Amino acid sequence: MLPFLQSKKIRLSLGIIAVFVTALVVGAMVFFPFGKDYGDLEMDAQAAKQDGKIKVTAETNMIQTIHYLKCGEDEVFHTKPADNLIGLNYNQIVKMYPDWSIEKFDTDTVEMSLNVDSYCREHANNLFIGIQDGYVASFYGKPGPKAILKEKTKIETSSLTAQDLEELKRGIVVQSREELMRTLEGLGSR
Repeated sequence: MLPFLQSKKIRLSLGIIAVFVTALVVGAMVFFPFGKDYGDLEMDAQAAKQDGKIKVTAETNMIQTIHYLKCGEDEVFHTKPADNLIGLNYNQIVKMYPDWSIEKFDTDTVEMSLNVDSYCREHANNLFIGIQDGYVASFYGKPGPKAILKEKTKIETSSLTAQDLEELKRGIVVQSREELMRTLEGLGSR
């Protein structure tokens, strides 16, 4: 035996050190296996640290998309942030827009969307009368392929004049619900 290992205290100390070093090596191998890419973990940690650091600036592009569920239309607004948004971080924006989904948040761009159980402005503010399956019908929107059926009446197009049919094929735009009712009554009395 080597002369410096003859002391019990030294052997005990070396034994404890050997156990400690072995535990460190085994622990490192368990928690950090060889060959694994840790770049993603570093990026996640970096993003988490930056969360509070990334803030809206006066140059940030705000992109807000409103999805109208009743008509399926989207309205997209591209703006610069209002003064009260400048300097806010992600968590503060989430608190300011609780019903919105934040899809992207960085210094250059903030993208958010909102689902609304309603019609878009074009469909909600415009009505016209046209033809649906051989009957007079009222529609939301403007005459064309994006129109949404509001109500199909019991007025058959076969009972209308040729002039009425031509107008209905183009779509008779009405400015109010009262005008809609008056026009339908007139068509129904023919």
